[in-house]
Amino acid sequence: MALRTLRTDNAINSFTAFQNRFCKVMCDSSKRDIPLELHDEQLEALYNAFTPVIETSIYAEMERVMTAIRTSFDAVTDGKGENIKPGAYMSNDKHFKRFITHVVTNYQSLQAQRINIIMVHNKAYQRLEDGLFGETFVSENGFQTAYELHNQLIQAFHDGYHDLLFEGTILDTGKKIEEKVIEPVVQRYDVKMQELLEGGEDG
Repeated sequence: MALRTLRTDNAINSFTAFQNRFCKVMCDSSKRDIPLELHDEQLEALYNAFTPVIETSIYAEMERVMTAIRTSFDAVTDGKGENIKPGAYMSNDKHFKRFITHVVTNYQSLQAQRINIIMVHNKAYQRLEDGLFGETFVSENGFQTAYELHNQLIQAFHDGYHDLLFEGTILDTGKKIEEKVIEPVVQRYDVKMQELLEGGEDG
């Protein structure tokens, strides 16, 4: 009985620590443009979703957990725009479940900024970039078009990455990011480039 009480106390203490840290990181309007406030039941659901995937303890992983929550909420606000009302968004059960899924897969995945490092070593991306800024494409479509298309390509990598996290796909290796994020997007942009070179409807 004493052991069971101790475990329960430990669980309560670690949840309280999580709750306090969450409030400091996510709820302070002086530190965040769009604060996120969750009621106790939502915080408990978020905490319980993390518990099975933390190999050490919530205390040891607290900052990594908070980074996952912060970057996942940023992905939501980037997708929905600055007019988002966090309370209304999170009170929608479907939205909240998607957010939790993203947070937990985000915690287990390589961070989004790694895309920018991984892509430059990817042969499909290198080939596309060479073609995009090559003499033929630039002379026919102009440097501005090539530059804008390249920016759209990078954004598409990041959008694809977040879409997969919302679906629950863990991207924990560079190879997975190459196969599931970079190469499918590069294939789409290969087609766009060909259409522009051939003077298709976008040209």
